[in-house]
Amino acid sequence: MLFGRSVGVEWSQSGRVHGLLRATLMRPAAGLQGITLKVGDQSHPVDLSALPADATQVPVNIHTHLLGSGAVKLELQVQADDGKASSGSHAFEVANEGALAERVRETLRRGKVPLAFAGPCDAGRYDYADPSLQPWFDRPDAEAHITNLQETGRVDAGEAELLRGFVRDGFLAVPEALPEDLVARAQADIAKAVDEGYQGYQWGESTRLEQMHATFPAIREIWLLPRIHRLLGLLFDEQSQPCQSLVYVFGSQQDAHQDTIHLTPFPAGYMCGVWVALEDVQPGSGELVVYPGSHRLPRVYLKDTGCPKVQGDWSTFGESVVKRWGELIAGSGIQPQPYVPKAGSVLIWHENLMHAGSVRRDKSLSRRSIVTHNFARGSLVYYDSTGLAGYTYDRTQIA
Repeated sequence: MLFGRSVGVEWSQSGRVHGLLRATLMRPAAGLQGITLKVGDQSHPVDLSALPADATQVPVNIHTHLLGSGAVKLELQVQADDGKASSGSHAFEVANEGALAERVRETLRRGKVPLAFAGPCDAGRYDYADPSLQPWFDRPDAEAHITNLQETGRVDAGEAELLRGFVRDGFLAVPEALPEDLVARAQADIAKAVDEGYQGYQWGESTRLEQMHATFPAIREIWLLPRIHRLLGLLFDEQSQPCQSLVYVFGSQQDAHQDTIHLTPFPAGYMCGVWVALEDVQPGSGELVVYPGSHRLPRVYLKDTGCPKVQGDWSTFGESVVKRWGELIAGSGIQPQPYVPKAGSVLIWHENLMHAGSVRRDKSLSRRSIVTHNFARGSLVYYDSTGLAGYTYDRTQIA
């Protein structure tokens, strides 16, 4: 947590930054007249149009793609209604690298997206219809791309078939991809977390254990596993960057949903979920369920549903968004497919694939697993459901 000298500013990233950088400050007691973002000797007004009138905290989201790369000093200058001014600043190194970052930068400029805006992040701010940003697997010539990968030696026949399955079904599955010793060490990490009551967890709960990769070595090893990130890199045609980890001891029993609205990439398609079995999954344990081909259903963003940004109470979200997902599945006729893998198996899914946790018919059966979400380097990362800016980790910078 970093603070400016005059006005308290909490920055979401420090040092080397990329994507959306969030700076959070308190609204002046006298009222907020305006905010200016100063970059070097250039001043840029912060767009306040999306900031709720009753917001006491002011999140300022900065599109670092529009800053270029290299060292930069950012200063937020706050003007209060009583005429008083304050400021907070910090130095960063901006690193939005790669071909995708350049395409995103050009799209933001072409769409006249502001360098900085206050308030929640929202899908309505970005040009999701830009065909130049569509990932290869969502294009009509996806098969030609896979053929080219194989002919140039970038993938073997087995990997080519995995990619074809992803294009067709919206997911790919690699049986028993993890070595047995890594699975055993991950199981030991989970046992330790349960014994210690990690995040208040109690045996038998369907709740998830978040960010275990930060303190448990085997979970971290899976989070960064080269074999998984190779497949993600082939899908993204760009380096993959992990965002988070979620560990389950028992089945989640989560309703069918798309990840699009929760872990939102811009451009669309540049996020994938990864599900790793840490034990042989038994029928009745609350198996993961996927809906093959459902990644072709319309993406649901909050702006399309009339649901406000979630601020702790998910009831309206359930009545609008979850209901909409159910209608899409029912209208499509797509049938659910349980995933019952052996320990160490890996499933990677498209960000728009409908998936769920089935009912735990036998509450005594555990279903140890780890879920990670990963974005392509160069993409924008945010949470459309809550309006929060997201963050990914550059694997090349992790010790």
